[in-house]
Amino acid sequence: MSIKNKIFITGRPGVGKTTILMKIVKELRSKNINVTGFYCPEIRKGTNRVGFKIVSISSGKEAMLASTEQKGGVKIGKYSVVLNEEFVKSLELEIFNNPQLITIDEIGPMELSVPSLKALIKRILDSEIPLFAVVHRSIKLGGEIYEITEKNRENLFYYLSKKVLELVNQ
Repeated sequence: MSIKNKIFITGRPGVGKTTILMKIVKELRSKNINVTGFYCPEIRKGTNRVGFKIVSISSGKEAMLASTEQKGGVKIGKYSVVLNEEFVKSLELEIFNNPQLITIDEIGPMELSVPSLKALIKRILDSEIPLFAVVHRSIKLGGEIYEITEKNRENLFYYLSKKVLELVNQ
């Protein structure tokens, strides 16, 4: 894995990791930078979290990643991981379609429990393409890693915006 062009953020749930990542993606896309990758927003019914989707940053195509309502696949906590392998194949084609930056939200136990998605993440980590990713606190990777907290998230957003832009322009 080439760690010189990889930036990771981590932090406890709900601290703003996804918000920072998606704001930076939006900023880069406004500069016509080709950002690919995926993010995994939660699915809620009322106040209850019932699962997670996986969404392509390029196309907006989405699939169910994990659910409390569907059975099958690996169990991570109360969730059954139910991701369709075909979706991962199409996601991989989109991600490697001439990206200037790949973003992932997140590299965590749920995502790594799907063999094809784990292989895709490994391919991304092994590539020379710049990467900006959220990493679960239990996953240890090399590279630059920044912990987001309530106290530092605003300052870190501005710092990381510049840092990721520099990464893309190297």
